[in-house]
Amino acid sequence: MKKPLFFGLSLCMAFAAFLSSCKKDNHPVPLSSVKALDSFTVTRANGTSFNASDILVTVTPGDTILVTLPPFTDLTMLTPEFSFQGKSVSPLSGVTLNLSAPVVFTVTAEDGSQIKYTVIVKTRGAVYFGTNDNRFFALDAGTGSQIWKDSLAGDFQYCVPQLIDSIVYVASTSGVIYGLGEAGGAIIWQFQAGGPVASTPTIDNGTIYFGCDDHNFYAVDLTSASVKWTFPTGGPIDTRPPVYNGMVYFASGDGYLYAVDESSGTAKWQLSIGLVAIAAPQLSNGLVYIGSRSDSLYAVDATTGNEVWSAKADGFSLENSNPTVDSGVVYIGAESGSLFAFNATTGAQEWMSLNQASVYDQPFIYNNTVYVTADDGTLDAVNAQTGALVWKYPGIYANGSGPLVADGTLYVGGGGSRYFYAFDPASGNVTWKFYTGNAIDLSYRPLYIEGN
Repeated sequence: MKKPLFFGLSLCMAFAAFLSSCKKDNHPVPLSSVKALDSFTVTRANGTSFNASDILVTVTPGDTILVTLPPFTDLTMLTPEFSFQGKSVSPLSGVTLNLSAPVVFTVTAEDGSQIKYTVIVKTRGAVYFGTNDNRFFALDAGTGSQIWKDSLAGDFQYCVPQLIDSIVYVASTSGVIYGLGEAGGAIIWQFQAGGPVASTPTIDNGTIYFGCDDHNFYAVDLTSASVKWTFPTGGPIDTRPPVYNGMVYFASGDGYLYAVDESSGTAKWQLSIGLVAIAAPQLSNGLVYIGSRSDSLYAVDATTGNEVWSAKADGFSLENSNPTVDSGVVYIGAESGSLFAFNATTGAQEWMSLNQASVYDQPFIYNNTVYVTADDGTLDAVNAQTGALVWKYPGIYANGSGPLVADGTLYVGGGGSRYFYAFDPASGNVTWKFYTGNAIDLSYRPLYIEGN
């Protein structure tokens, strides 16, 4: 029996209404807007990972990711590895990239919105110093980890290393001047002098200048390692020679301060100032400043050699401390004495601090603070304007090893303690220390090379 037509139409209409009601109740789920980079690290292109202590990752959400790595890391071949939240990311995790410049990583959410992170990868600086047991070190300046160590002839405690074209030059008491590769310590250059070299060379215009205990001052070509000229004196020359206006300046154990033409090696002038052991002349505003055993600090016209003024240090010898000139003040340490500040123009004594401390090293000035080590075993920070003590760290026993502040960290070697230290210069708190195995006395200060 056939069903009435109206029954079929009613059924169709009912079905259509059902479908319509279903569509009204089926709300679509909104697409997610979640997008973020979570964990982030980098590995070397060969797949090897950095030690946990060697890599530091700082993430600023939705902004930057800063990665710091050990000195001399090749930033052109690194592989980022990370997890993320969202639909996609570019560049991808696990892809080797050149990260020597900032790279933007874009995370896209399911709803199409995006967030960008700028990834910045840097290498930390390195710090270099020698000890008095034939060893020379390169350390990670941020962590204190050893990068390399060389065992070479002679002691290195009298020399501040110098960097030229990725080569670290350092003098030894064996009479050898070494040029070492900054990244690996390989011997790239060397020169044998006629006696022990107990001073810091100066490099200028392709020539390395230094004094020697054979009583000669040397000028050696940096390319060929051949002698350009020598200048004889009446005593050992253990002071670092500054170069200024075509002349090189140095003091000799014969009691004279010399100015010599840097090209020809001929004397321009000489001035009797009394015995100088290892104190080096310092140049500032056309004047040469140097201390001597005569308990005097001298200011000498760099062009003529005429004495401008001399100032007494209350009977203490100034023959071992290199002066530092800063903001119109000369700072210098005294043997069996104190730390002094003199007016650079007049020679008037402005203050005396650290009474009876016996300061051998060169004062370092940073943020209106003078940093020195003293023979009472301490590292001292004093106010540069008043000489008032800011802080003191005992037990370092630096024996003349000089401080250096670089990239916000104070570095100094310990003699009797046999540690090399990194300090917070504001508080005097130790950031890290590295055991050297032997003393680092009389090295004045280390060399710092900043990272990329």
